[in-house]
Amino acid sequence: MHVVELPISLYSFKLRLALRLKSAAIEAQPPPGGSYRSAAFALVNPAGTIPTLVDGDFWLTESDAIIEYLDDAGIGLTLRPADLRQRARDRMLSRWIDLRFEPALRKLFAQIAPAGRGPADIRSADALIEASLALLEQGLDPDGPYASGTRPGLADCGLAASASWLTRLQHPLGLTSRIGPHAARAVAAISEDPRTRGEVERYGMLIDDWLTGRLSPTA
Repeated sequence: MHVVELPISLYSFKLRLALRLKSAAIEAQPPPGGSYRSAAFALVNPAGTIPTLVDGDFWLTESDAIIEYLDDAGIGLTLRPADLRQRARDRMLSRWIDLRFEPALRKLFAQIAPAGRGPADIRSADALIEASLALLEQGLDPDGPYASGTRPGLADCGLAASASWLTRLQHPLGLTSRIGPHAARAVAAISEDPRTRGEVERYGMLIDDWLTGRLSPTA
């Protein structure tokens, strides 16, 4: 069993956080052919997306599906709450992050290079991020410290991954959107957890290095 991923990929980072929380050691490999767009990788995963789990002749993509498969297979500690309602809420929050927060954030990637920026596009994406975060605050557990209660789950991994990018794009793009207090508390809990602290720090440095060249005025 191994995972096909790229270090800078947001969803690969989300899965790495989950693996750390699960205390599950699974080998990570780069996409065959050198790219997730390669013909060689399409033979592994026709969707051409990362991360991808390969377990013998079985492959699986989408980070939440991979995490739940590992939980069902009894690999590492489970990330799903035992309580039915907490488990459903955690899954809902994770979908909100993956389908609302992250896509709005991703709209800003084309705006990073100064030469290609469109102020109206940045404001539009910023407003979408703000709306997605406002909704998220209403669904997060009010007592925490994690998204769905006292233990980390799916939503915490996705939230920490997207928040890592938002924090670093706020200043250069002049964003006004900020994660709310409940989300900030959940991100802090993941960032300070001994199991995931190093992973969070390493990913932050990867983002910083990736952004350095793209934020140059000549980019």
